Amino acid sequence: MMMVVIYWTFDTVASGQILTRILITALVMTYGIFTQSLINSRNEALAEKDRTRQQLIQAEKLAALGAVAAGVAHEVKNPLAIIIQGIEYLKSSLGSDAGLLDASSRIEKSALRADNIVKGLLGYARQITLKPGEGDIVPVIEESLSFVEHQLKGRQIRVEKHFAPDLPVVIMDSNQIKQVFTNLFMNAIEAMPEGGALGIRAETAGIPEGRRHLKIVVSDTGVGIPADKMRNVFDPFFTTKDDERNTGLGLSISKGIIDNHQGSIDIESAPGKGTLVMIELPTGGAGNPA
Repeated sequence: MMMVVIYWTFDTVASGQILTRILITALVMTYGIFTQSLINSRNEALAEKDRTRQQLIQAEKLAALGAVAAGVAHEVKNPLAIIIQGIEYLKSSLGSDAGLLDASSRIEKSALRADNIVKGLLGYARQITLKPGEGDIVPVIEESLSFVEHQLKGRQIRVEKHFAPDLPVVIMDSNQIKQVFTNLFMNAIEAMPEGGALGIRAETAGIPEGRRHLKIVVSDTGVGIPADKMRNVFDPFFTTKDDERNTGLGLSISKGIIDNHQGSIDIESAPGKGTLVMIELPTGGAGNPA
């Protein structure tokens, strides 16, 4: 509903009439701008409320899944260890029977895959406990890079880093954030079997005013992710890779960690155009809200 306040005078002088019309026009324009501003603020508030609701739902799902994962992993871990040890003993006792050796190797391969899944489940459950503190994000990124240095060199992947000067400290559990970056770097490496570029950028640019967050962008020039797979990338056990060693828990664990830090993680990707992962983490310092 538009309310217009009109001031009109019976001034017979032409210049007076013009001035009155200008005043009316200015009042209408000002009220229209004010109304639109209220509408925009309301829409932003509703969108933020919906985002918060979705984050709470996701957090509840992750917590429940983490509890189940821990229970299942502990129940399976010990029997699986016995199976793997038994396979190793059998292989040493089979002699030269090619058929039996092949069968035992396939059993061992499957058991080791199951063991990787169990380890992933335990990691998924453990990441729920957070030990935050204020720290510099750059050493965390650099140490995570050192974990994958061999793989980067092996595939001739160049690293392109850009860290803005005077970056604020971040409120984080540095060990968990290292886990996130290491996982993202490994995903990027696996997406570039023929080499390419791994980009890492840390900045405060592009963060909406009033939000004390640091943005970290990890990009690659790899194969990309098909559009029909994008909606599932954060789902537990979902993977686009054929490697049987991959459990499909990496991005799900990473999202859980970032959510626990009151941050955000988003992915943009397209086949043949690489992948872009954008992370925002809350910053510390005296000016940070409690």
